[in-house]
Amino acid sequence: MREALIEIARQESNQGWMDPGVGIGPRHGPEPVAMPNRSGRRGRRWRGVGAADRLEAEDAEIAIACASHQGEDEHIATVRRLLATAHVPEEALRCGPQLPSDEAAARRLLASGALPLPIHNNCSGKHAAMLATCAVMGWPLDGYMDPAHPCQQAVSGAVQEMLGVDLDAAPRGIDGCGLTTYGIPLAAIARGFAAATADPAFRRAQDAMAACPFLVAGTGRFDTALLEAAGARLTAKIGGAAVWAAVVRPDGPGIAIKLEAGGGEAIPVVAIAVLQQLDLVDADVPERLRSFARLVLRNWAGREVGDIRAEPIDMSPTAPQS
Repeated sequence: MREALIEIARQESNQGWMDPGVGIGPRHGPEPVAMPNRSGRRGRRWRGVGAADRLEAEDAEIAIACASHQGEDEHIATVRRLLATAHVPEEALRCGPQLPSDEAAARRLLASGALPLPIHNNCSGKHAAMLATCAVMGWPLDGYMDPAHPCQQAVSGAVQEMLGVDLDAAPRGIDGCGLTTYGIPLAAIARGFAAATADPAFRRAQDAMAACPFLVAGTGRFDTALLEAAGARLTAKIGGAAVWAAVVRPDGPGIAIKLEAGGGEAIPVVAIAVLQQLDLVDADVPERLRSFARLVLRNWAGREVGDIRAEPIDMSPTAPQS
């Protein structure tokens, strides 16, 4: 049996299941919170202006900045358009080359004789947004991933304020795309997503993700399907190592899930079960989400040998935390 840590929070309080205070590395999940346009909870913007406002960014460019995409053609084109809008060369990306996670896109790339580039990295949209912010703010492009760089200082400051954690005291590591990631309580992620709903820039990111769900993830991905089915009611984003966060529109609650096994394949199954408990997804799962509600396991011969499904859970809080 796979166990899940689940946290549901409003700005003032939260309730958790299975020790939600455990420290985790969110890895990609908080992009909508950290997107380089957001204002502080009191309406402050970085040096008085938002990068997306200055660039007149469209929904697609904002959505790709919040994405963990699959390197499909539309993803790559949108990242390139964002870089071009900010007059930033593609070579400035430092996220490292990665073969597209979409199988068809990967096959086309390799069949063409080309090699994967940093722009194919699933985090290239976030990196492009950071570089665009540097261009707008007059910060150097070189070293934009360094924790001491003004861009990362602004990002960590925004995340720290929204999540209500001291990142200076938090354990840290380096993510696959080269950016610093922090060990923070699951409760802080849920509470941070709830708090972010008061921020007009975060709401703009929510609108962009709902308008362009394909750009947030891609073909066959749960977040894209969920945003297509319910983007007007909630915003969701998966992270690495089986972390998933969501927030109900317009003002919460925030939801954070972590699977202890560390594999993310069961995230959609658990997430749909939680959303059903919150009456955000019908008991009769919509057709668009049905394939995610139960994950069929097959052997190499294609024979069904098992499945991953959610068992009924008691959603009454074990220990509400303030």
